[in-house]
Amino acid sequence: MEEMMGVIKLFAGNFAPKNFMYCNGALLSIAQNSALFSILGTTYGGDGISTFALPNLNGRYPIGAGNASTGSYTLGEMAGSPETTLLTTNLPSISSQLKVANANANSAAPSSSASIAITGNTVGRDFTAVPSYVNGDPDTVINPKSVFFQGQNLPVNNMPPYLGLNYIICVAGIFPSRP
Repeated sequence: MEEMMGVIKLFAGNFAPKNFMYCNGALLSIAQNSALFSILGTTYGGDGISTFALPNLNGRYPIGAGNASTGSYTLGEMAGSPETTLLTTNLPSISSQLKVANANANSAAPSSSASIAITGNTVGRDFTAVPSYVNGDPDTVINPKSVFFQGQNLPVNNMPPYLGLNYIICVAGIFPSRP
């Protein structure tokens, strides 16, 4: 059965079958591929005078052209990146100062629901608790020099799990008819 020109398929082989080429962005001659050019045009590249390009799906995922809940995608649009470097401009801002609750020295013992640990002093068998955490609202601003977040500005991989296969496009076959 002959395939329709311009159809893209996934192919698990390590070669492009007869009448197919890899979807690798290759530039083709319009003069030698006029029928395919009439289908693709310069949507995927080329100068439109002597060359046009095949779609380049190397390292890319195809997405349906048109309007979607996540945005509008035009035919031939390429976007995205396999990795991104997060910067402070990408992170949410903190609109208030960082505060902690500061109780007066040894004013009250913290309750078990308010602390993760109770520090104190042991003398013999006696333990004297020293409040480490309090239930009160934060009332003391931490010196900004005491709180510092530093990264290494390394890219974060955005790629979901993947399997390498070849996308191939039919370059010789049945010319598709318009409805």
